[in-house]
Amino acid sequence: MRIAIYENLPPGGAQRTSYEIGRELIRLGNRVDLFRLSTYPDKGPFDLASQAEYVHVAQFDPLFGALRSRIRSGHFAPRSFTLFGPLQAVHRRLGELIKSRGYDAVLLHPDAMTGAPYLLAFLEGVPTVYYCQEPPRISTEQTVLDQHRRNLRRSPAIIGRVRVLEDIAILGRIARADLHNARMARVIAVNSIYSRERVWAAYKRNATVCYLGIDADRFTPGAEHIGRRREVLSFGAPMEAKGHDLIVDALGLMPPERRLGFRVVLPQTADSARLEALARAGGVVIEVERGLPEADIVERYRCALATVAAGRLEPFGLTAIESMACGTPVVALREGGFRESVLDGETGILVEPDAVSMAAALDRLAGDPALSARMGQAGRKDVVARWIERIRRMNPRLDRRKYVQDVFEHVACGVRLTSKRGERRIAQ
Repeated sequence: MRIAIYENLPPGGAQRTSYEIGRELIRLGNRVDLFRLSTYPDKGPFDLASQAEYVHVAQFDPLFGALRSRIRSGHFAPRSFTLFGPLQAVHRRLGELIKSRGYDAVLLHPDAMTGAPYLLAFLEGVPTVYYCQEPPRISTEQTVLDQHRRNLRRSPAIIGRVRVLEDIAILGRIARADLHNARMARVIAVNSIYSRERVWAAYKRNATVCYLGIDADRFTPGAEHIGRRREVLSFGAPMEAKGHDLIVDALGLMPPERRLGFRVVLPQTADSARLEALARAGGVVIEVERGLPEADIVERYRCALATVAAGRLEPFGLTAIESMACGTPVVALREGGFRESVLDGETGILVEPDAVSMAAALDRLAGDPALSARMGQAGRKDVVARWIERIRRMNPRLDRRKYVQDVFEHVACGVRLTSKRGERRIAQ
């Protein structure tokens, strides 16, 4: 198949998902072309451009390039201008280009600037699959909105107040655009049953659960003689969304003589100053690393006592199954997609979203190496059983007369589908 992939993502979990899906589609013999905006030129270690047959980078330069440096650093003000007319215009041109090249299907990822990309509205007649990590949380979750507004207020004096007023004025418009664009997708794919519920609530659209998977030949346990560090591991940004603060608070509650260290792996540009200050104040030894290649990520999993997944309402949590594949147990919040990936008491521990519960779980693992080893072994076994790729054979050519689900199955095979029977089992 000839497949076009659209992405406009900074380094992080969503970008890595796009990379892994694209790489798998290529491995399966599909021709994959990549379309993206110039907004985020640095993709970190997970950049599909080197493997795609054709790469098109659409320049996003509102006001004749006057805002180029600001936009590339993640600052989109004035958003009341940049996120609407200019962005829609570049997506319209991308749509015309993609349609002119005659692809069998287009796989689109969320746009970090808007949510569901405008491009979905400009691909009429083309089979489209929107891989929705989650609907934008800023318009539905007060905690996320409050943190967003606090970030806006950090600008100097009057500028901060103006940015908040602008945000109040445009937030509803952004939400309506996301709803319209998502409803234009032929098929919406999601990463968990929890995300399917969120998509139905946000868009009143059914979605197909297409779990993320991992490569068991790359994510493997280390040699038995390699010792575990007395530290826990966590990944990702934004800092507040990933719950790193909660992990520091939990570690600070552990008795000093048994307190574990904290290693956090972040995208290259993430600012960790506040987190490091919080760790120092709580007597927690912290190590911050940025932009690690995959081989180093695997090594960090292998050497940690546990991986902690503390993001509130995380849609899936790829780090959980990566950690388990490496034989490392997971301590995760008892909510969101973690309830689907972590078997409580078997492959890890699910905890309430507070520092006391998390500290108790970490102290339990730290004080019982045999328990940690058993959970690690069970995690590896469970990942192989439930999350390793199960690719169904597809006809090499697309029958355009058939329902678009056939298109989805062709594209989604690169996301390493679990069987429908497996999906039902998890739901029960």
